[in-house]
Amino acid sequence: MRYTSRNMVMGILFLLMVLVLVPCVQGEFSLPPLPPADNSSNDTASKMQVGIYVISIDNLDMVKGSYTADFYLYFQWTDPSIEEAHFELINGEPSQGADSIQLNSENKSGPIKYEWYRVRGDFRIIPNNMDYPFESGTLKIQIEDLDHDRAHLKYVPLTEESGIEPGFVIPGWKLGDPTFSVTDPTYPGAPTYSRLSYNIPITNDMLASLLQTVVPPLLFCFIAGLSFLIHVRETDLVGLRYSLTTGMLISAVMYHFSQVGLVPGLGVLKLFDKFMIAVYLFLAITVVVTTFCYLAEHQWKRSDLVTPINRYGAVAAILMPVVLFWMLVTLV
Repeated sequence: MRYTSRNMVMGILFLLMVLVLVPCVQGEFSLPPLPPADNSSNDTASKMQVGIYVISIDNLDMVKGSYTADFYLYFQWTDPSIEEAHFELINGEPSQGADSIQLNSENKSGPIKYEWYRVRGDFRIIPNNMDYPFESGTLKIQIEDLDHDRAHLKYVPLTEESGIEPGFVIPGWKLGDPTFSVTDPTYPGAPTYSRLSYNIPITNDMLASLLQTVVPPLLFCFIAGLSFLIHVRETDLVGLRYSLTTGMLISAVMYHFSQVGLVPGLGVLKLFDKFMIAVYLFLAITVVVTTFCYLAEHQWKRSDLVTPINRYGAVAAILMPVVLFWMLVTLV
Protein backbone atom coordinates (compact mmCIF):
# COMPACT_ATOMS: atom_id res chain seq x y z
CA MET A 1 0.00 0.00 0.00
CA ARG A 2 1.55 3.36 -0.94
CA TYR A 3 2.51 5.87 1.75
CA THR A 4 -0.13 8.64 1.75
CA SER A 5 -0.24 11.95 3.59
CA ARG A 6 -2.83 10.54 5.98
CA ASN A 7 -0.44 7.71 6.86
CA MET A 8 2.28 10.30 7.47
CA VAL A 9 -0.02 12.23 9.83
CA MET A 10 -0.59 9.15 11.97
CA GLY A 11 3.15 8.37 12.03
CA ILE A 12 4.08 11.93 13.03
CA LEU A 13 1.40 12.03 15.75
CA PHE A 14 2.66 8.74 17.17
CA LEU A 15 6.24 10.00 17.20
CA LEU A 16 5.34 13.35 18.81
CA MET A 17 3.27 11.68 21.51
CA VAL A 18 5.85 9.11 22.55
CA LEU A 19 8.71 11.66 22.53
CA VAL A 20 7.22 13.28 25.63
CA LEU A 21 7.68 10.00 27.44
CA VAL A 22 11.47 10.44 27.65
CA PRO A 23 12.33 12.71 30.58
CA CYS A 24 15.58 14.73 30.31
CA VAL A 25 -22.21 23.76 -5.04
CA GLN A 26 -23.35 24.55 -8.06
CA GLY A 27 -26.28 26.92 -9.07
CA GLU A 28 -29.98 26.20 -8.84
CA PHE A 29 -31.60 23.55 -11.00
CA SER A 30 -33.06 24.97 -14.19
CA LEU A 31 -34.27 23.72 -17.53
CA PRO A 32 -31.22 23.31 -19.80
CA PRO A 33 -31.03 24.42 -23.43
CA LEU A 34 -31.46 22.13 -26.39
CA PRO A 35 -28.41 19.89 -26.77
CA PRO A 36 -26.18 20.85 -29.69
CA ALA A 37 -25.93 18.51 -32.60
CA ASP A 38 -22.92 16.24 -32.55
CA ASN A 39 -21.74 15.37 -36.05
CA SER A 40 -18.16 14.63 -35.07
CA SER A 41 -18.62 10.86 -35.09
CA ASN A 42 -20.64 8.13 -36.72
CA ASP A 43 -22.63 7.53 -33.55
CA THR A 44 -26.27 7.42 -34.69
CA ALA A 45 -27.79 6.78 -31.24
CA SER A 46 -30.28 9.35 -30.01
CA LYS A 47 -28.97 11.68 -27.32
CA MET A 48 -30.85 12.04 -24.06
CA GLN A 49 -29.60 14.72 -21.70
CA VAL A 50 -29.69 13.92 -17.99
CA GLY A 51 -29.40 16.26 -15.03
CA ILE A 52 -29.20 15.30 -11.34
CA TYR A 53 -29.65 17.74 -8.49
CA VAL A 54 -29.13 16.21 -5.04
CA ILE A 55 -31.26 17.60 -2.22
CA SER A 56 -30.01 15.43 0.65
CA ILE A 57 -28.18 12.23 1.54
CA ASP A 58 -29.38 10.33 4.60
CA ASN A 59 -28.58 7.11 6.50
CA LEU A 60 -24.94 7.24 5.41
CA ASP A 61 -22.95 4.18 6.49
CA MET A 62 -19.55 4.10 4.81
CA VAL A 63 -18.60 0.90 6.63
CA LYS A 64 -21.43 -0.97 4.91
CA GLY A 65 -21.42 1.25 1.83
CA SER A 66 -25.11 2.22 2.05
CA TYR A 67 -26.94 5.55 1.89
CA THR A 68 -30.24 7.13 0.87
CA ALA A 69 -30.32 9.96 -1.68
CA ASP A 70 -33.12 12.42 -2.35
CA PHE A 71 -32.67 14.16 -5.71
CA TYR A 72 -34.25 15.65 -8.82
CA LEU A 73 -33.75 13.74 -12.05
CA TYR A 74 -34.25 15.57 -15.34
CA PHE A 75 -34.40 14.07 -18.85
CA GLN A 76 -34.50 15.98 -22.13
CA TRP A 77 -34.49 14.65 -25.69
CA THR A 78 -35.65 15.44 -29.23
CA ASP A 79 -36.13 12.02 -30.83
CA PRO A 80 -39.91 11.64 -31.44
CA SER A 81 -39.59 7.84 -31.34
CA ILE A 82 -38.73 7.98 -27.63
CA GLU A 83 -41.96 8.24 -25.70
CA GLU A 84 -40.61 8.44 -22.16
CA ALA A 85 -37.45 8.20 -20.08
CA HIS A 86 -38.00 4.73 -18.69
CA PHE A 87 -35.04 4.35 -16.32
CA GLU A 88 -33.80 2.13 -13.51
CA LEU A 89 -31.44 2.71 -10.59
CA ILE A 90 -28.48 0.41 -11.17
CA ASN A 91 -26.74 0.57 -7.79
CA GLY A 92 -29.90 0.81 -5.71
CA GLU A 93 -33.66 0.75 -5.68
CA PRO A 94 -36.47 3.21 -4.90
CA SER A 95 -37.03 3.70 -1.20
CA GLN A 96 -40.10 2.14 0.35
CA GLY A 97 -43.20 4.21 -0.13
CA ALA A 98 -45.53 5.19 -2.93
CA ASP A 99 -43.82 8.55 -3.43
CA SER A 100 -40.27 7.29 -3.91
CA ILE A 101 -40.43 8.26 -7.62
CA GLN A 102 -42.63 11.22 -8.53
CA LEU A 103 -43.09 12.73 -11.98
CA ASN A 104 -43.20 16.44 -11.21
CA SER A 105 -43.67 17.72 -14.74
CA GLU A 106 -43.35 16.72 -18.38
CA ASN A 107 -43.78 18.10 -21.88
CA LYS A 108 -44.07 15.81 -24.90
CA SER A 109 -45.86 18.18 -27.31
CA GLY A 110 -42.97 20.24 -28.67
CA PRO A 111 -39.76 19.33 -30.48
CA ILE A 112 -37.94 19.37 -27.15
CA LYS A 113 -39.39 16.76 -24.81
CA TYR A 114 -38.60 16.48 -21.12
CA GLU A 115 -39.51 14.75 -17.91
CA TRP A 116 -38.67 15.97 -14.44
CA TYR A 117 -38.71 13.49 -11.52
CA ARG A 118 -38.27 13.65 -7.76
CA VAL A 119 -36.55 10.44 -6.66
CA ARG A 120 -35.68 8.99 -3.27
CA GLY A 121 -33.60 5.83 -3.49
CA ASP A 122 -31.51 3.51 -1.33
CA PHE A 123 -28.07 3.03 -2.86
CA ARG A 124 -25.04 0.84 -2.28
CA ILE A 125 -21.36 1.01 -3.11
CA ILE A 126 -18.50 -1.37 -2.41
CA PRO A 127 -16.97 -0.01 0.81
CA ASN A 128 -13.25 0.62 0.98
CA ASN A 129 -12.15 0.60 4.61
CA MET A 130 -8.46 0.06 4.03
CA ASP A 131 -7.66 3.56 5.32
CA TYR A 132 -9.94 3.33 8.36
CA PRO A 133 -10.30 5.54 10.43
CA PHE A 134 -9.72 7.95 7.53
CA GLU A 135 -12.76 6.85 5.56
CA SER A 136 -13.38 8.12 2.07
CA GLY A 137 -15.21 7.04 -1.04
CA THR A 138 -17.51 8.09 -3.84
CA LEU A 139 -21.28 8.12 -3.49
CA LYS A 140 -22.79 7.13 -6.83
CA ILE A 141 -26.19 7.51 -8.46
CA GLN A 142 -26.22 5.23 -11.51
CA ILE A 143 -29.06 4.95 -14.01
CA GLU A 144 -29.74 3.03 -17.23
CA ASP A 145 -32.62 3.17 -19.71
CA LEU A 146 -34.94 0.17 -19.62
CA ASP A 147 -36.27 0.38 -23.18
CA HIS A 148 -33.43 1.43 -25.48
CA ASP A 149 -30.00 -0.13 -25.68
CA ARG A 150 -26.78 1.72 -26.51
CA ALA A 151 -27.34 1.44 -30.26
CA HIS A 152 -30.52 3.53 -29.95
CA LEU A 153 -29.90 5.83 -26.98
CA LYS A 154 -26.93 7.48 -25.35
CA TYR A 155 -26.98 9.49 -22.13
CA VAL A 156 -25.40 12.95 -22.18
CA PRO A 157 -24.80 14.62 -18.77
CA LEU A 158 -26.09 18.10 -18.01
CA THR A 159 -23.09 19.23 -15.99
CA GLU A 160 -23.95 22.88 -15.51
CA GLU A 161 -27.53 22.20 -14.44
CA SER A 162 -26.59 19.47 -11.93
CA GLY A 163 -25.25 19.76 -8.43
CA ILE A 164 -25.94 19.52 -4.70
CA GLU A 165 -28.15 21.73 -2.57
CA PRO A 166 -25.76 24.47 -1.34
CA GLY A 167 -26.99 24.38 2.24
CA PHE A 168 -26.79 20.59 2.56
CA VAL A 169 -24.12 19.16 4.88
CA ILE A 170 -23.41 15.78 6.47
CA PRO A 171 -22.00 16.31 9.98
CA GLY A 172 -18.48 14.91 10.18
CA TRP A 173 -18.14 14.52 6.41
CA LYS A 174 -16.91 16.69 3.56
CA LEU A 175 -18.47 16.50 0.10
CA GLY A 176 -16.30 17.10 -2.95
CA ASP A 177 -17.26 18.43 -6.36
CA PRO A 178 -19.55 15.93 -8.14
CA THR A 179 -18.65 14.61 -11.58
CA PHE A 180 -20.47 12.67 -14.30
CA SER A 181 -19.31 9.57 -16.12
CA VAL A 182 -21.01 7.69 -18.95
CA THR A 183 -20.05 4.10 -19.70
CA ASP A 184 -21.34 1.25 -21.86
CA PRO A 185 -20.99 -1.88 -19.68
CA THR A 186 -21.32 -5.15 -21.52
CA TYR A 187 -22.77 -8.42 -20.27
CA PRO A 188 -22.38 -11.81 -21.99
CA GLY A 189 -25.41 -12.52 -24.15
CA ALA A 190 -27.18 -9.27 -23.20
CA PRO A 191 -27.62 -5.91 -24.96
CA THR A 192 -25.37 -3.00 -24.03
CA TYR A 193 -27.01 0.01 -22.38
CA SER A 194 -25.71 3.49 -21.80
CA ARG A 195 -25.06 3.96 -18.09
CA LEU A 196 -24.81 7.39 -16.48
CA SER A 197 -23.15 7.77 -13.07
CA TYR A 198 -23.23 10.85 -10.85
CA ASN A 199 -20.20 10.62 -8.58
CA ILE A 200 -19.96 12.55 -5.29
CA PRO A 201 -16.57 12.32 -3.50
CA ILE A 202 -16.84 12.18 0.27
CA THR A 203 -14.27 12.12 3.09
CA ASN A 204 -14.68 12.15 6.84
CA ASP A 205 -13.26 14.88 9.05
CA MET A 206 -9.63 14.01 9.81
CA LEU A 207 -9.52 15.80 13.17
CA ALA A 208 -12.65 14.03 14.39
CA SER A 209 -11.22 10.66 13.30
CA LEU A 210 -7.99 11.32 15.16
CA LEU A 211 -9.78 12.30 18.35
CA GLN A 212 -12.14 9.33 18.26
CA THR A 213 -9.80 6.50 17.23
CA VAL A 214 -6.12 7.46 17.34
CA VAL A 215 -5.81 9.59 20.49
CA PRO A 216 -7.00 6.88 22.96
CA PRO A 217 -4.21 4.41 22.00
CA LEU A 218 -1.68 7.24 22.21
CA LEU A 219 -2.90 7.98 25.74
CA PHE A 220 -2.36 4.31 26.60
CA CYS A 221 1.22 4.68 25.39
CA PHE A 222 1.72 7.89 27.35
CA ILE A 223 0.52 6.33 30.60
CA ALA A 224 2.60 3.19 30.06
CA GLY A 225 5.60 5.34 29.20
CA LEU A 226 5.51 6.91 32.63
CA SER A 227 6.95 3.63 33.88
CA PHE A 228 10.36 4.72 32.59
CA LEU A 229 10.36 7.38 35.34
CA ILE A 230 9.86 4.87 38.16
CA HIS A 231 12.91 3.28 39.80
CA VAL A 232 13.05 -0.45 40.45
CA ARG A 233 15.12 -0.42 43.67
CA GLU A 234 12.06 -1.47 45.66
CA THR A 235 9.83 -4.36 44.65
CA ASP A 236 6.71 -2.27 45.29
CA LEU A 237 7.87 0.14 42.60
CA VAL A 238 8.42 -2.77 40.24
CA GLY A 239 4.81 -3.80 40.82
CA LEU A 240 3.70 -0.27 40.05
CA ARG A 241 5.58 -0.32 36.75
CA TYR A 242 4.00 -3.65 35.85
CA SER A 243 0.56 -2.30 36.72
CA LEU A 244 1.01 0.64 34.37
CA THR A 245 2.44 -1.31 31.46
CA THR A 246 0.34 -4.48 31.53
CA GLY A 247 -2.84 -2.54 32.33
CA MET A 248 -2.38 -0.30 29.31
CA LEU A 249 -1.53 -3.29 27.09
CA ILE A 250 -4.76 -5.04 28.05
CA SER A 251 -6.70 -1.80 27.55
CA ALA A 252 -5.21 -1.38 24.07
CA VAL A 253 -6.18 -4.92 23.06
CA MET A 254 -9.76 -4.44 24.26
CA TYR A 255 -9.99 -1.07 22.53
CA HIS A 256 -8.72 -2.58 19.29
CA PHE A 257 -11.31 -5.35 19.41
CA SER A 258 -14.07 -2.79 19.98
CA GLN A 259 -12.98 -0.91 16.85
CA VAL A 260 -12.64 -4.06 14.77
CA GLY A 261 -16.25 -4.86 15.56
CA LEU A 262 -17.31 -1.65 13.84
CA VAL A 263 -15.58 -2.48 10.56
CA PRO A 264 -16.18 -5.72 8.61
CA GLY A 265 -13.11 -7.93 8.27
CA LEU A 266 -11.36 -7.54 4.93
CA GLY A 267 -8.85 -10.35 5.28
CA VAL A 268 -6.04 -7.76 5.21
CA LEU A 269 -4.58 -5.24 7.62
CA LYS A 270 -6.29 -1.88 7.61
CA LEU A 271 -4.43 1.33 8.41
CA PHE A 272 -5.84 1.30 11.94
CA ASP A 273 -4.68 -2.30 12.45
CA LYS A 274 -1.15 -1.32 11.45
CA PHE A 275 -1.23 1.59 13.85
CA MET A 276 -2.41 -0.65 16.69
CA ILE A 277 0.38 -3.16 15.97
CA ALA A 278 2.86 -0.31 16.50
CA VAL A 279 1.06 0.56 19.75
CA TYR A 280 1.31 -3.07 20.88
CA LEU A 281 5.04 -3.03 20.21
CA PHE A 282 5.51 0.10 22.32
CA LEU A 283 3.56 -1.36 25.23
CA ALA A 284 5.34 -4.71 24.96
CA ILE A 285 8.74 -2.97 25.10
CA THR A 286 7.72 -1.18 28.31
CA VAL A 287 6.93 -4.55 29.90
CA VAL A 288 10.20 -6.08 28.69
CA VAL A 289 12.27 -3.13 29.93
CA THR A 290 10.64 -3.33 33.35
CA THR A 291 11.45 -7.04 33.53
CA PHE A 292 15.13 -6.57 32.65
CA CYS A 293 15.47 -3.67 35.06
CA TYR A 294 14.08 -5.87 37.82
CA LEU A 295 16.44 -8.71 36.93
CA ALA A 296 19.46 -6.42 36.86
CA GLU A 297 18.62 -4.83 40.22
CA HIS A 298 17.36 -7.75 42.27
CA GLN A 299 18.66 -10.98 40.71
CA TRP A 300 21.84 -10.14 38.84
CA LYS A 301 22.84 -7.57 41.50
CA ARG A 302 24.03 -5.26 38.74
CA SER A 303 22.59 -1.91 39.72
CA ASP A 304 24.90 -0.25 37.21
CA LEU A 305 22.90 -1.84 34.35
CA VAL A 306 19.51 -0.51 35.43
CA THR A 307 19.95 3.03 34.12
CA PRO A 308 21.34 2.00 30.67
CA ILE A 309 18.62 -0.62 30.26
CA ASN A 310 15.94 1.89 31.18
CA ARG A 311 17.38 4.65 28.97
CA TYR A 312 17.97 2.56 25.87
CA GLY A 313 14.70 0.78 26.40
CA ALA A 314 12.88 4.14 26.29
CA VAL A 315 14.66 5.02 23.04
CA ALA A 316 13.75 1.63 21.55
CA ALA A 317 10.13 2.07 22.64
CA ILE A 318 10.01 5.31 20.66
CA LEU A 319 11.89 4.34 17.51
CA MET A 320 10.90 0.74 16.91
CA PRO A 321 7.09 1.29 16.75
CA VAL A 322 7.56 4.23 14.37
CA VAL A 323 9.81 2.16 12.09
CA LEU A 324 7.42 -0.81 12.27
CA PHE A 325 4.43 1.36 11.40
CA TRP A 326 6.30 2.85 8.44
CA MET A 327 7.24 -0.61 7.18
CA LEU A 328 3.69 -1.91 7.51
CA VAL A 329 2.28 1.07 5.62
CA THR A 330 4.82 1.02 2.80
CA LEU A 331 5.42 -2.72 2.38
CA VAL A 332 2.20 -4.50 3.40
